[in-house]
Amino acid sequence: MVASVRHQKRCGDSGAHALVLYLADTSAWHRSGRAFDRWLELVDDLALCTPVRLELFVSARGPGDYRTVSDNLLGFRHLSMGESAERVATQTQALLAQRSQHRGPTPIDLLIAAIAEVNGATLLHYDRHFDTIARVTGQPMEWLARRGSLD
Repeated sequence: MVASVRHQKRCGDSGAHALVLYLADTSAWHRSGRAFDRWLELVDDLALCTPVRLELFVSARGPGDYRTVSDNLLGFRHLSMGESAERVATQTQALLAQRSQHRGPTPIDLLIAAIAEVNGATLLHYDRHFDTIARVTGQPMEWLARRGSLD
């Protein structure tokens, strides 16, 4: 995997450049092979966080596979959780509860979305629950591919 996770992309017609960073959710990682061209477009801009890393390690079938997964994740930027992300996740769940929508997104989904938000990253996913979160947070999120196209 690529060690450099940020590079400049064209931003609008002004010719200005902006840094773009994506926090890839586990749902995107697991479908990356089915959206390979899109994944390659973004690979230099991808970051990880502890909840995603731990979810990816769960898929390892033994010690050797665990080491392989670990090696494949080397070089990706790490986004920290911290107290601010914990606070944002809790606030987001409370906002969802006001709409009776708090039972869809899992606590891990809330944490991952909060980590993206506090770190200024766009959340890359393939999970409808993140749409629910985005409706209350307004944070930038993108589907890895059109919903339903990789199922």
